[in-house]
Amino acid sequence: MGGPDVAPSLFCLLFLHLRFLVSAHIHHPLCPKPVLPPNSKVAPLLSNVSLTCPGCEGDVFWRCGQVECPKRMMKEGRLLLKSIQSKDGKVYTCIKEKQSVCSVELLVEEELEKPVMECYLRHPASNITCEWQKNSRIPRGNKVTLISSRGNKAKATSNPCSYRTYSKKYQCRLHHTEDYTESYYLSMCATSQTDSKIGDAMMVNYRSIMQPDPPIEVTVSPIDFAPRKLQVTWRKPRSWIGNFYALLYEVQYRPENSHQVSSAETSNCTFHIVDAIKGRRHFVSVRAKEEFYGSWSIWSQEANATPWADSAPTEPTEETLQEVSAFYFYTDSPQGDNDEDSGITISPSKPPWYTYVIGGISFGFILLLVLVVLIRQHHKWTSCIAKGTKLNTLYWAVPSGVKSHEKPSANHGDTTETPLP
Repeated sequence: MGGPDVAPSLFCLLFLHLRFLVSAHIHHPLCPKPVLPPNSKVAPLLSNVSLTCPGCEGDVFWRCGQVECPKRMMKEGRLLLKSIQSKDGKVYTCIKEKQSVCSVELLVEEELEKPVMECYLRHPASNITCEWQKNSRIPRGNKVTLISSRGNKAKATSNPCSYRTYSKKYQCRLHHTEDYTESYYLSMCATSQTDSKIGDAMMVNYRSIMQPDPPIEVTVSPIDFAPRKLQVTWRKPRSWIGNFYALLYEVQYRPENSHQVSSAETSNCTFHIVDAIKGRRHFVSVRAKEEFYGSWSIWSQEANATPWADSAPTEPTEETLQEVSAFYFYTDSPQGDNDEDSGITISPSKPPWYTYVIGGISFGFILLLVLVVLIRQHHKWTSCIAKGTKLNTLYWAVPSGVKSHEKPSANHGDTTETPLP
């Protein structure tokens, strides 16, 4: 089971290890031990030192650099230095009868740290950058160089590195062209006044160290009349020159007071969040990588915004609380039911102000309709009462044997009665 695959893998690892050892051996001549100057003395840091030189006997005094040394430091022609510091590394001169007899250069030896570097490429057509961040203080006279070769058979070259105060790192640059696809063999050499150390050799390919800078100018803004959406925009890093090589982006966002993080990938410099929680501020960051190879950049600075709302509620509404609960229910993380993530205090919800306005208008309209109906009915009833006699004649039949008396006419002389048929 898998036996035939193990041997080739071990052979490849051994082969790569041997190539690193050979590369390191080739680089050693470019990282030699420093040559000590004549008439010099090497002493460890914080040690006690006694300086003397031939002919410095009798009534003599010492000069420490350009000034005369205190007499308490001199004893029987010797100069005694206690618990020496890095600043004590200088030239000491013995003076006898106002003439220089001899000189001794004191070299303070400090422990030299082995360089440990990391290299990256910000763009396929840019130079390779290698950095080393020291964990200890920088010894006096410390110099760092980058030793490189194209392939294990090419001649190694050395490039000086500079110290960046703001980042507290040594930084080296290696010229690279985008048409070169082979591997580089790199190592870093640190040299002090008394010693030198070379870091482990590493083999790098431009594809493996491709890591863009993070996107810049990340902004988040609400979308009008969309309480569940946010628009995210950004710009590609300034170090990503031209449009020939494309970038892939990953957008990461989370609601306020929550550790539940969502993410999505896109090739555009804009993204729409469609599952935002109403009334909750969201924090968004973006990172980038080359379209086909390399690693992701570090995350950009966070930007934040709150989705659109017609009025900013002072307290969470019941609808918002339901959405928060649904957000945790559909989250894959086992911590989705943790109440500490939401940070919401449940309180009675208040109806919006416009509900009162709509209710008042509706009630007034209904009351007006009732009044109109009542007025119309009142007019009908009044008319019917005024015409009650005529209505009786029209709608009720007169029983037989009952005489109907008509209203006397204007002619009072005519009193003749006309019988009913």
